[in-house]
Amino acid sequence: MEGFGINTNILETNVLNLAVVIGVLFVLGKDILTSNLEQRKNLIVQSLDAVELRYVNAQNELAKAKASLEEAIQKKEEIRQKKSVNLATIKNLNSFRLEPELKRLRATKTSTIRVAKKKTVRDLKTRISRNAIEKARITLRKERPTIVQKKFIEYILRMVFVAEQRRLFQ
Repeated sequence: MEGFGINTNILETNVLNLAVVIGVLFVLGKDILTSNLEQRKNLIVQSLDAVELRYVNAQNELAKAKASLEEAIQKKEEIRQKKSVNLATIKNLNSFRLEPELKRLRATKTSTIRVAKKKTVRDLKTRISRNAIEKARITLRKERPTIVQKKFIEYILRMVFVAEQRRLFQ
């Protein structure tokens, strides 16, 4: 064909139309796709920063709990020392009064240690659990990540919690 005119060949006109549409989409869609990918990248980086901050906070809470545990251990040692002093005093008493006093001291020591340990462990578990769960909820509500990301974050939080629990009870 020469010159201008109407092309009635459907295959040729469709190829030309598709080439034009694909070219326009490529030129216009490239910027949109690039900006969407950049926003997604920034969101992921922010999520990772938030998780790292929660991890650091959990480490700080763990350090505080360990300090409380050390304090409880020191109190236990003080009680042991007092027990030795009291035992020496009691030995000076007659044997009739000695046995009931020893039983009372042993029971007091055991219950005091048990109560201090339970309280420290309970406080530690409660603080760590509350802080981790609340921070995770806040982050998840703010960012509304995809289902796969939610499962990944939950898995990481679970692994951190299990690791901390193991470390506490060793």
